[in-house]
Amino acid sequence: MRDLTDDVALMRPVIDALRASGTDPDRVLVRVGLPPGGLPAGRFPHAAQAAFWKAASEECDEEHVGLYLAQHLPAFHGLLLEYLFLSSETFGAGLRHALRYVRLLSDTLNARLHVDGDMAVLTLGLEADTPRHFPEMLAGAVIRLFTALTENAFRPREVRFMHLEGAPAERYLAVYGCPVRLGAEDCALLFDAAVLDKVSRHAAPELLRMHESLARRQLAEVERLDLVRQVRELIAELLVDGGATLEQVAARLNMPARRLRERLAMAGVRFNDLITDYRCRLAKELLLKTDERIEVIVERTGFSEPSTFYRAFKRWVGETPVEFRKRGKV
Repeated sequence: MRDLTDDVALMRPVIDALRASGTDPDRVLVRVGLPPGGLPAGRFPHAAQAAFWKAASEECDEEHVGLYLAQHLPAFHGLLLEYLFLSSETFGAGLRHALRYVRLLSDTLNARLHVDGDMAVLTLGLEADTPRHFPEMLAGAVIRLFTALTENAFRPREVRFMHLEGAPAERYLAVYGCPVRLGAEDCALLFDAAVLDKVSRHAAPELLRMHESLARRQLAEVERLDLVRQVRELIAELLVDGGATLEQVAARLNMPARRLRERLAMAGVRFNDLITDYRCRLAKELLLKTDERIEVIVERTGFSEPSTFYRAFKRWVGETPVEFRKRGKV
């Protein structure tokens, strides 16, 4: 299973909220192994959420830190999806546009909108093992954003969370303006469907087309990186058994080998280059960080003969494996 990631844009408002609450965000970042001064660009493992929220909870001295920080979040975060809302004709049209590109924020979000009579349900589709502070913060962020986009016309009716234990009911009501149901089957926000017809004062078809074009390009880049990451993970897994051919990786991805080759070419990489890069990095790591015999390293990097490994390593690094290990351990 591939590693899930979040875009740092999803967490930057949380950094702002930490600062607005009087907590030094650098103390939280350092505790989870990130440099002070703000989050770096790009995406980071979703698994890091647990460590982040634990550090935030302790630095804020707040048991319900996601709900606590939701009160300090800015209404607008400067995200591309917000511009899709603003430039659309109505709030509902903007929401449907934004849902097409929600993966730009996180792999864990599989948001969808369902309307039943006068009730609209926005299901966020979060993973069940996501730390509860994340969806509690996210629900607050969505309510604040929707309220601002609709000029206070948005009215939440209920928030549903999958976790069983949370804050007191009155505290949720104070932050969200509606009751919360814990232990639900999904994470969702219920609201009056009439607000979907709210006309945007900032509607601009030309800007909407520009924002959608940019969103499509960004989503294509996320998917490109995702494919390359999946192929690298499968190469590492299959090399253990001496495999990792294009055909084997393609089969694990449930696609023809020709299609995988084409998609990698569109991503600007070649399969053989990914194999070579992985073998080289693994060989260097094993030579420097372990005392494994060369014969074992030959096998673990997928080579059939030591002589082939020696020639390849000399071509990659400019020195033999023995010379590289000796120099690296001086």
